[in-house]
Amino acid sequence: MLALSALGLVVVGLFLALAWNHDRLGVWGRTLILPLGLGVALLAAAVVRLVRRRSPASTTDHPTDAEPLDPEVLAQAAEAQSARAREFIDKIRDADRRDKLKGELDQLDGARRQPPAELGVVVFGTVSAGKTSLINALVGRHVGETGAVMGTTRHGENHVYTIQSVDGTVHLTDTPGISEAGAGGADREHEARRLAARADLLLFVVDHDLIRGEYAPLIELVRLGKRSIVVLNKKDRFPEADLAAILAKLRERLDGVAPAEDVVAVAAAPRPIALRTVLPDGGHETVYEVQEPDIQALRDRIAGVLAREGPLLRAANFLVKTKLLSDEAESGVARERLQRADEVVDHCQWVTAATVFANPIPALNLVAGAAVQLDMIADLARIYGLEPSTSQLRALAGRMVQAMLKVGLIEAAASVIAGIFKRTPLTFAAAGALQAVTMAYLVRIAGKALTEYYRNGESWGEEGIEAAILRQFELNSRSDFLQDFARQAVDRFLRKVHLKAAKVAGRSGA
Repeated sequence: MLALSALGLVVVGLFLALAWNHDRLGVWGRTLILPLGLGVALLAAAVVRLVRRRSPASTTDHPTDAEPLDPEVLAQAAEAQSARAREFIDKIRDADRRDKLKGELDQLDGARRQPPAELGVVVFGTVSAGKTSLINALVGRHVGETGAVMGTTRHGENHVYTIQSVDGTVHLTDTPGISEAGAGGADREHEARRLAARADLLLFVVDHDLIRGEYAPLIELVRLGKRSIVVLNKKDRFPEADLAAILAKLRERLDGVAPAEDVVAVAAAPRPIALRTVLPDGGHETVYEVQEPDIQALRDRIAGVLAREGPLLRAANFLVKTKLLSDEAESGVARERLQRADEVVDHCQWVTAATVFANPIPALNLVAGAAVQLDMIADLARIYGLEPSTSQLRALAGRMVQAMLKVGLIEAAASVIAGIFKRTPLTFAAAGALQAVTMAYLVRIAGKALTEYYRNGESWGEEGIEAAILRQFELNSRSDFLQDFARQAVDRFLRKVHLKAAKVAGRSGA
């Protein structure tokens, strides 16, 4: 680029010099003017092409350069996503949860295949931004409570909104406010975000310039694919110059997020105007005149967006809703699997401890408890839908033992548990108990690492098996956890000893 610029300056300079003095240079000078002029033109064209190639304006940041989305393509994507969601729902073991999600998916699939009868517009924003007042103004009647108290709207409330240019019924949904302090505020914000994520069109209401607590959720919803109109409410409270400045700042801040025409100023519930009147007796009285809502610009924008983009918004929203349902089902399956895996690991660690306590081994190693280890690996694999062969189980168990030996985990675990026994006033600290607790602890670390391995699709991660094992050692080596773990083990052993003693005493008495 620098070389091209330098060459350009030289050529342009020669052209100007010749042009200025052409009458003094004779035939030779006049002959050079034409090719130099052509060179200047070609050079200018090359610079323009280079600038355009490097300019951000030529990138895909501009939606006008992109191919328009096709509702049919989105419908096909939603169909595929529905099939994926159904696969995960069928894997959920909790019958009530499974039936609930299956019912929601059936309802979504049925609605997607019907003619467009409903469109959902969700009103979303911070507490006391005037969301309910805006719905009252749009619907044309008082449908919701308004007030200065934060959190007036406690849950989603639906209202029918008629737009003459739009086929079907438009449902306006009021939501609890975000960023609400106090008891229940976080739960209500979660409900508001859930409703917003399922909207065909989102009205994001603010009453000032965007703050961080508003910008972040708006960006999150836009990235999710929500078509949004940003509504600056309470415009009657600002002088015209201040209102223009706030609108300009909002549009600048939302550049690339929302078009300028999708940032609209309204006054959903304008403040009454004070009028001073003269009474018949010559006195004066102040009367407050109620003002009509100033929301026509928003009405026009909503009608235009829904009339022009309604089928596309509806198709895109079905895809988003199905994806959210699929994610919820997948998360439910993952939680159930993790819970069952924890139960398997807990069971195997105490079986191992009991076995070692009853028959203490001379050296600490995982091979001695091979049967329990193999059962644990097989059970964990089955939880994650796998059926490894016996040879695969043995190979994996061998890798676990080698990795633990390689990183010195067996000695480290023995030292840590011994230290806990010394610092804690345990009532039973014989060598058998120390060894049993250490073996149980090692089984726990191995089980947790294996659970992570299966959760990640039979992958130890980029750092390998040793790093995965050490990570679980660090997560399960807190002093308070180990003290509780050792106490549980000793309590189990003592109960077992007392039961045996009671049985022996019973037989002796007989």
